[in-house]
Amino acid sequence: MTDTTNRTRVFLPATNATSFKEMTITEEKERVPCLGKGEAGGGGMVTRRRCVALDALLACWGLGAWLGVNGLYVQLPLLVQALPEGWSLPSAMALAVQLANVGLLAYAALRRLLPRAPDAAYIYGLLTIGTLALLLNSFLYTATTPVAGADRSVAFLTLTFFAALVGCTSSVLFYPYLRHFREVYLATYLAGEGLSGFIPSILALVQGVGGEPECVPGPDAETLVPVHPPARFDTSAFLLMLAGLSALSLVSFVGLHNLRAFDSERVPRAAVAKEEEAEAPRGSRTLWAAVMSLTLLLNALSNGVLPSVQSYSCMPYGVRAYHLATSLAAMANPAACLAGVWLRPASARMLAALLAVAAVPLAYLLAAALLSPAPPLHRHPAGEVLIVVSWVWAAASVSYARLWVCAWARRGGARGMRLCGAATQLGSALGSLLLFLLVTRTALFTQPAPCPN
Repeated sequence: MTDTTNRTRVFLPATNATSFKEMTITEEKERVPCLGKGEAGGGGMVTRRRCVALDALLACWGLGAWLGVNGLYVQLPLLVQALPEGWSLPSAMALAVQLANVGLLAYAALRRLLPRAPDAAYIYGLLTIGTLALLLNSFLYTATTPVAGADRSVAFLTLTFFAALVGCTSSVLFYPYLRHFREVYLATYLAGEGLSGFIPSILALVQGVGGEPECVPGPDAETLVPVHPPARFDTSAFLLMLAGLSALSLVSFVGLHNLRAFDSERVPRAAVAKEEEAEAPRGSRTLWAAVMSLTLLLNALSNGVLPSVQSYSCMPYGVRAYHLATSLAAMANPAACLAGVWLRPASARMLAALLAVAAVPLAYLLAAALLSPAPPLHRHPAGEVLIVVSWVWAAASVSYARLWVCAWARRGGARGMRLCGAATQLGSALGSLLLFLLVTRTALFTQPAPCPN
């Protein structure tokens, strides 16, 4: 039989809207039991021979990667009204998510202590932890603990940390496992990973926020207290839905790992064990320093600065504006990811122009947060539209720029990607820590009393 191959070079995101993977898809024209007889079609990914059942399981598994983090972020418009941290809650959440990167160190230590333990065992444990964290949070998120003379949401933030372990560790645990299957299935997994932000956003839009709070006399009849109209379903129900989706991700992984019906789609063990040949980064050190500095800045913005100030920039325009900004911005992230997959990468000049234009909404968002509780147009309907559009525009632009930078880093091979990953984590950590200190230790960001007395 003649050995005929089709080779197609594509760019795919390697983490949740954070990087690209350049891969060469090599497919032999062979019979695939999952789809019956015939030969594989050439050309695009959609026409390639594949097992639909395996596609479904991989997509459901990928759904659980960043489900906890994305789901909790889109629930913030309701959480800031219910928890004692108020508008400073997003900065505390961002810090808890960044602390979950300790999972990378724990995984590295376990690999040294138990070098023969299969990755599947770690994935089982990680998804179980994420599911239990979301389940427990649905009942405990309102519990408070006195800390330094003030009530704090210790239970919520601790369980947020454990929910974030899944996403923070998936880049070093989930992607290597995908080498056990033909490379064409990486796109399916990434599609499922994109749904981890899209589905919670849809649920949040259906849930709604109930409306603006109403001030009513308190028990002493001398002070006013806010009464928040209920949403269509509360945060407990929302978190239970997320826990159910996380459990679906776990069950899907159990199926794709253990079902022998997918053996024809697996890569031989000898091929899995073969290590990739690392390349030395190409290009001048000055160029690499500039690109990695841009990577650090973009991730400091997207994972640290912007999530921490979103409540201060949106809440003066109303709960509805905050709700739409968080939900639609979360949808813009996977949309930018898909644009990076299917469209030709932009040139460096186009990227520079994109970032220059995006600087306008970014500056407006930061100015609105600093001027809170009285930013421009905060009493005008146009202000509500402007703040929502600015958040979606900024989120999409920064997400695409991050993908572009990581695609560029692929020219440096394994070393280049490690360098890009280090800059990503460093930028995220610095942005989160800086904004946490500014929000909690200074008077730059102000939350007004919900009901002036």
